[in-house]
Amino acid sequence: MTRGNTIFIGSLATTLTVGYIDYLTGAHISMMLLYTVPILTAAWHCGKIEGIVVAASAAICWFIVNVLLHGGTANEATLFWNAFSHFAIFSLLAYAVSLQVALKRVLVREQKNARSDHLTGLLNKWAFREQVENELALARRYGHPHSLAFIDLDNFKEVNDTHGHARGDHLLQDISATIQQTIRRTDCAGRVGGDEFTISFPETGPEHIRQVIDKLLLALDIMTSQSGWQVTASIGVVTYIDITDSYDAMLGKADRLMYSAKKKGKNCAEYLVITKDHRTKE
Repeated sequence: MTRGNTIFIGSLATTLTVGYIDYLTGAHISMMLLYTVPILTAAWHCGKIEGIVVAASAAICWFIVNVLLHGGTANEATLFWNAFSHFAIFSLLAYAVSLQVALKRVLVREQKNARSDHLTGLLNKWAFREQVENELALARRYGHPHSLAFIDLDNFKEVNDTHGHARGDHLLQDISATIQQTIRRTDCAGRVGGDEFTISFPETGPEHIRQVIDKLLLALDIMTSQSGWQVTASIGVVTYIDITDSYDAMLGKADRLMYSAKKKGKNCAEYLVITKDHRTKE
């Protein structure tokens, strides 16, 4: 049984319980507020239909309780009208809550789409910049190292020219999935161009970054080889022991290192470490 079904059944059971309490307490105490609790719960967690079903159950319970309490002294038309009024109010509450939840989900989805690359699902270049700038602020504050990688695919243009853009898009999706599966949960990846990717490695110094990049290069090589693509990756990696540059400056250094990797034969990585006294070393 799913969580939604469990909540729905529990809401119905709670409605029956409220109806019983309503009967025990008599006609002088209104249980209107208690009836709304399971209705709102079902509408919030399950949806509009489930909320209205619980609303109908609450109205029926109210009607039965009042028939039992008043017996033959009550006007039937009045009871039916009041029961219908209760159902209408309960249903409006369920609809309003379910609509709010639906709008919230749409807002979350739109916010996610605004930050995600539509093809690969990675962060787009604006969201990646925002994420990394936040990480750099923390690194500056606590004195942590930070590494940034710039990835460009080798021979990717040939895939588009030979097999078409649809095949190229599929390859980009596979490469993005491989990157996501290989990096750590604390790292973040973005697509900043057609076949250009970036990865941020918080709290990662030179002693660990080479292992991470070697693992990534191997994973990408295995994936493309098994898929039959003659595509590799050239990667430029800059590591700051102490953050002394802006995001743009870091990205520019990683970009230049990536071109150095291409000149050295592709399918490799070039590294640069910037120490606290601003000295650099490969």
